[in-house]
Amino acid sequence: MALTMPGIPPPPTPDQFEQVAKVIDPNARVVSTQKLAGGISSRMDGLEYESLGTVARKVVTRQYWESKNPEDDDRLFGESAVLRALSANGVPAPEVVVDLEVASEIFGRPAIVISYLEGIPNLAPHDPDNWARQLAAALARIHSTPVAPQLMTVVGSAHNEITKWMTQIEPSDHFKKHALGIELWNAMRRLWPSVDTSETHLLHGDFWPGNTVWDGETLLAIVDWEWPALGEPMYDVGYFLTDAVYFGIDIEDTFLEAYEHASGNQIEDLLFWKMAATARAMPDIGPWGRGYSELGILTMTADEIQRAHAECVQGLLDEAR
Repeated sequence: MALTMPGIPPPPTPDQFEQVAKVIDPNARVVSTQKLAGGISSRMDGLEYESLGTVARKVVTRQYWESKNPEDDDRLFGESAVLRALSANGVPAPEVVVDLEVASEIFGRPAIVISYLEGIPNLAPHDPDNWARQLAAALARIHSTPVAPQLMTVVGSAHNEITKWMTQIEPSDHFKKHALGIELWNAMRRLWPSVDTSETHLLHGDFWPGNTVWDGETLLAIVDWEWPALGEPMYDVGYFLTDAVYFGIDIEDTFLEAYEHASGNQIEDLLFWKMAATARAMPDIGPWGRGYSELGILTMTADEIQRAHAECVQGLLDEAR
């Protein structure tokens, strides 16, 4: 397929929207389109269409950003395959409407079309414990999804970057550019020899509350499957728990108890995986605040989220001592 220039994709053209509608239903016509919020590393647009006078339906087009250095871009674009595997395992997630190959041909860059879900992220639950239990149960279901051989060809390892960090003889600039980075790297290196990375469970890879859709206090789906990976389940657990700390919600004990019950697995190496999660945000977590703000639910300035992240890192270092 012919790809356009690297970067965040431009708006789809009317003709591209029309092509998507016709792929779904040859009799379809576009009723309306709308750019959707979120999707920092992709462009998402809502497409409403109708066919032969039926009730209008909505889908979401997702065009993935492209690296400034395409030759260094090793993403496998496994979202279509992953969403189908999740559906077969009863995981609440969007359905594939137009898969990668066809959608990419229409848009001239990697893309898919998925089902539209009526709901919004919930970063301020009325009942945090119930909220945490629902998310824990959903994450356990994700991690129990069978990983068929064909899925392994389109989903990479979650551990490559961390293994590289831990096997270097000195911390990379990734750590050096943060005030607590070198201390964090040293603490992670002390824990690393006993950390189990032999598991190959399906992971979300970016499991934070902004990548969920709710109807009030009821979880509808886990979304944004651009970065699926294979690895140790605590990778996702640690990422979620540290993110919850950043925006000030204390649900760790409830979440872990619910996750253990739903998964049947014990929590191991959690301190390391929480440290790894904070390291992924280094050296500058400031831009993450934009992701919160775009959801229209929580506002955090760059300074506020940097401070929250630093406090979380310091807490983990204190725990390690």
